[in-house]
Amino acid sequence: MSKKVVCLLLAAILLLSACGKPEAPNEPEAASPVEITEPELPPEPVFTDIEIIAAGDDLLHNTVSKDCKTDDGFDYRHLYTHIKDTVQRADIAFINQEVMLTGEVNGYPNMSAPAEVADALIDTGFNVINLATNHSLDRGEAGLAKSVENVKARPFDAVLGAFATEEESNELILVEKKGIVFGFLSYTYGLNGYSLKKGNEWKVALIDRQKITEDMKKIRPVCDYLIVSMHWGNEYQHTPTSSEKEYAQLLCDLGADLIIGTHPHVLQPLETLASGDGTHTTVCMYSLGNFISHQQRIATMLGGMLDVKLVFDEDKKLVSSEAGVIPTVTHYNASSAGFAIYPVSEYTAELAEKHGIRKYDKPMTLDYLNELADKVLGDAVVK
Repeated sequence: MSKKVVCLLLAAILLLSACGKPEAPNEPEAASPVEITEPELPPEPVFTDIEIIAAGDDLLHNTVSKDCKTDDGFDYRHLYTHIKDTVQRADIAFINQEVMLTGEVNGYPNMSAPAEVADALIDTGFNVINLATNHSLDRGEAGLAKSVENVKARPFDAVLGAFATEEESNELILVEKKGIVFGFLSYTYGLNGYSLKKGNEWKVALIDRQKITEDMKKIRPVCDYLIVSMHWGNEYQHTPTSSEKEYAQLLCDLGADLIIGTHPHVLQPLETLASGDGTHTTVCMYSLGNFISHQQRIATMLGGMLDVKLVFDEDKKLVSSEAGVIPTVTHYNASSAGFAIYPVSEYTAELAEKHGIRKYDKPMTLDYLNELADKVLGDAVVK
């Protein structure tokens, strides 16, 4: 074979070798995963819901107590059966105990009732009770002291307006619910012509501008929400007096958040007041009327339970307030028995027809109750 041919063969072999599969390039290293940090969201705001229920005059005439007599004492629980669920859902449940609970039954005008009333109120769900009324001295200072003792022997969160000792009368009444601190004050316009002995004026808190101002200045800075009970006004009058309005404005200007009015035995309006400087508002229920009684005027059969729903933020600042009135009716039959309290919304025409008020006044009807509630309370009626 010639050298030329050999050279050509070698060149061909080299060319074919060069056309073979090339070496794979080095694979790049896998990239490390990148951590993505989600931005921190602000915490959800924390709110606290509070409900307040307030009832008017627990005016227990001797005939009501007679209806609650048992073989071995007294049992008043049935009076409150139909409103018990409403009371028990509340964080603060207030009642005005019109008649002193001395442990004995006495009739008008110097009334009193057994201590078992307090047991029924606790069972119903009431946890704040007011004793500053015009009947506080019906059975004298001894009767007042016994009533305070009997009430304090039950687990109420607060007893308002009447005191066992002078030291106690100077203490601030504060109740904490869900971390919110509620302050309480209570006053009555008078004591049915009776007076406390000199030096014993501290036993019942009377309405007095200077005292109210001093009390408000002490308690307002240490509570988140301030409730003031006022036993005031004219009996059987559906409109507040000039004196009621004057003291309501004073309380608003001094920082009260809620005013609970009692004494007139009939409903009066619910209003929202503004302080003179425009920095504060106050819910004012001028009168809740009777809760229960054996009075003999048809208008006194209609009462109401104030229902206040509050919302506080995490700084305990009030951010929302909604108030209305649940109309109630006192029922008793023609034999002056069968006493009970009903929400008007649950009262029936059959019960109304049997109401014993027809012995003293015009017959009871559902229309009468609803029309009077609408007339006095307007949009404040809780339907």
